[in-house]
Amino acid sequence: MKKPLFAILLLLPGVLPAVPVQETTFVAFDTETTGFSPAKDRIIEIGAVKFRDGKIVASAHWLIDPGMPIRNSFVHHITDEMVAGHPPFADTYKAFARFVGDSVLLAHNAPFDVRFMRAEIERNHLEPLSNPVIDSLALFRKWYPDAPSHKLGAIAGMLNLPTGNQHRAEDDARTLLLVFGRWLETHPNATLEQLRADGKGFIYFDGSRK
Repeated sequence: MKKPLFAILLLLPGVLPAVPVQETTFVAFDTETTGFSPAKDRIIEIGAVKFRDGKIVASAHWLIDPGMPIRNSFVHHITDEMVAGHPPFADTYKAFARFVGDSVLLAHNAPFDVRFMRAEIERNHLEPLSNPVIDSLALFRKWYPDAPSHKLGAIAGMLNLPTGNQHRAEDDARTLLLVFGRWLETHPNATLEQLRADGKGFIYFDGSRK
């Protein structure tokens, strides 16, 4: 896959700190799975929402047939019947990559989603995206240290923001961006380097962190 702009910028000393957040395109994404083990379970849903210049500009949602029973429907209420006949992960990943383009990615508790994505990428012999991923859980812990909980729904509720259907991928990605956008309203001069620092580094689908 073509290396995105920000993967190239990371290699240029002194460039990243000058990249304004307001001029950056972000994609918040979330996954739902058949269980909690990347080695044994599979992704059954990916939601992605695109954000630029303080506004949500596009969204996408994919259900995936995992080829195995769903063991944790009690979390997201996605059933075997709902995913039956949908495309497999390999096809969905290609559509996800096209949607993402050269965006910077955001995910709440990103290590969970990245581990699952990496396992699926390796299982299907696909090339990992080189886009950086920022963990919004780390961001929100830094930005809202006095919050009683840093779960996505709790932070949104504290800020009087809608949450939609919690534990469904597209709605959770949208909620993440609403919280992110609220913070940007009071920090219009933020840079990507600040986000990298506040998020304790960028995470990558190849397993690295910088």
